[in-house]
Amino acid sequence: MLIEAEVSGDIDEMLALFKDSPKKSQTAINRAVRKLSRWAERQTLREMSRRLDITQKMLKGLYRVKVRISKGLNNQQYLSIWLGTNEVGAHKLGKIRQDDRGTHVGRSRFYRSAFKMQPAEAKYDLVWNRTENWSHKYRKSKKSGRWMWMGLPIVKKTEPIHQEAEDSLKTLEPALVDRFTDLLYQELNNAFNVES
Repeated sequence: MLIEAEVSGDIDEMLALFKDSPKKSQTAINRAVRKLSRWAERQTLREMSRRLDITQKMLKGLYRVKVRISKGLNNQQYLSIWLGTNEVGAHKLGKIRQDDRGTHVGRSRFYRSAFKMQPAEAKYDLVWNRTENWSHKYRKSKKSGRWMWMGLPIVKKTEPIHQEAEDSLKTLEPALVDRFTDLLYQELNNAFNVES
């Protein structure tokens, strides 16, 4: 009789534990996906900043990395990582220093024969370069209003980032499944063993 009481008590405890299992499992999955999204954003920023040789803070300020949790068919969640791959203006990649040979931007970028200039509608200096077929033209300056000789046309210097973004995602892709597995295990353990 004593053995029956102990077994039935354990069975009642197990039934109570599994009665809420779908709800607890869904909560654990939701937590794991949220944690995975934050982890994926950090890892993507880290990898892209390493490849572009700029700080993560600067890259985050460009708003080129977005990680979002979306709902698909049957309310299934999926994680989407969006990377903006349009070219970035060179002036956004670091501090601009000009010398006789050209313009230095940040720690490692150098643009030969480029110069810094603040256009009338801009709030800060941009990096510019003359095109191959440039010539001097007598024009009125939008900034000062004076007539002067200008070497035109000029183009704003930009830096392509498409390849770096693609390589960053390829590097991160295999680690996502492993990280989600670890997080889901932790959250299921937490839901059934700690919160019970």
